[in-house]
Amino acid sequence: MGRYRRDVEIAPFPRDLLDQVVGALLDAVEEAPITESGFEFGDEIIEDVRLVEGRHLAAGARYRGEEGDLTVDVHVPVWNRAGESRIEVTGVSGGHTVNVRLDLHMSGERLQSVRITGDYQGPKPFRGLRRVRWEGNLRAEEWWAAPDAKTSPISLRVVHRFASAEMGIARRKDKHGRWSLRTTTRLAGRSLLWPIAAVWLAANRSRILRKLDEGLAQAASAWNAEVPRMAKRGLQERLEFEHRISLKAVSREWAETYVAELHQGTEGLVFDKRHLFKSPESTYDVQLLKGKHIRPGARYRITLAPKTSTSKDERKPLDVHVAAWELDGPNRIEFAREDEAQAGWVEIDSARRPTLVRAGFTDTSTSGIPVTAAAEADLQRWWSTGSLLNGTVEIPVGGATLAVERVADEDGQWTVAITAVVEGRAWARHLVAVAGVLSGPALKQSFRETADAFAEQWNIVVPSAGTAEDAADATLSAILER
Repeated sequence: MGRYRRDVEIAPFPRDLLDQVVGALLDAVEEAPITESGFEFGDEIIEDVRLVEGRHLAAGARYRGEEGDLTVDVHVPVWNRAGESRIEVTGVSGGHTVNVRLDLHMSGERLQSVRITGDYQGPKPFRGLRRVRWEGNLRAEEWWAAPDAKTSPISLRVVHRFASAEMGIARRKDKHGRWSLRTTTRLAGRSLLWPIAAVWLAANRSRILRKLDEGLAQAASAWNAEVPRMAKRGLQERLEFEHRISLKAVSREWAETYVAELHQGTEGLVFDKRHLFKSPESTYDVQLLKGKHIRPGARYRITLAPKTSTSKDERKPLDVHVAAWELDGPNRIEFAREDEAQAGWVEIDSARRPTLVRAGFTDTSTSGIPVTAAAEADLQRWWSTGSLLNGTVEIPVGGATLAVERVADEDGQWTVAITAVVEGRAWARHLVAVAGVLSGPALKQSFRETADAFAEQWNIVVPSAGTAEDAADATLSAILER
């Protein structure tokens, strides 16, 4: 057996915040509208997830979820959110079986302990080798009591037929306002491989210690970077994001000329036998189904090539309808998949002097759950007061808003503020709150990185674009060669 002990210091996680997170998760589970008919998602019902026996979260309740060849059965033998609860889950797919049991012990609204046990069984052949079981424990009350390095309130054990691994985490006396942890890891062989494992562990002890040190250091670094921000934010029922970027400014004249040239360049696209003439290396095909090119009433079908020559993915074609097309008047393009599970539109009030751009999109391709998005870019306000874009995304249990505003214009640079807000409704508001605690800092970092990446690309392309006419030609060429 190999036994390895390491110490590390990390930022403390507030006990009250842990209890609030657990309480929010319990609220979400209890308020989830699951019935014999299915999972009520707004006005839609997801029939693949349903209550098959008993009352929701009453002792003896059973649920079933199905997706393709995956079947998940859930049994609730005991449920008392202020006391002891147990949930048993079995998932089966293609000969693979996973069993998980969750034992939760609460004292009122205070978490006492969590125990998760389970096992995995793989398909034939060699079923005996494809079998693993595990057990994890968190004794919260013991963890936040007086530190005692002799016990491990947090532990994990994984056992295979030929090997086992255990990890225990004990809390020692705090140092400088931080938790001082002692981690103990044990690795061992079992059955016929025990002597081989013993020799291998002895020969590779230094290498194993180095890997454990690296993993522990990375985990501690990530924890210390995120947890203080989690604690500062606390549990909130909405996620808010804000970031500012600097963009190379362009004149209104340049922007309007670019749009007008792009509009006229689109009219000049060539169709050969009702197919768009473009690079033979391009990954799509555009077929003119009805009417004259880009005239009102024209209809097209855009077909994307498979991702690879051997790909079996069916990339559904997109049907496009030209509802309006004028240089000095309104323009509107509508698009939809054949099954109408995805549809949308884009319109602009004038191509020669655009002041307002609107777009909308709906998607019901995921279990029939409607996702709707809308955006409006007020170019007139952008050139005057600086406010440009307002967008929304809505699902039956939540929504998000996005706003883009120019807050400064100096020395040929725009300072642009981008803000977004995500909110949940009904039972989902609890999940948004939990996501804010556990993933809020990471989500904000991703938001900033995405905005910065856009700014970096903009500031590379715009200075080298040349005249508006050249930029429009380059855009059309890039589309035809894609």
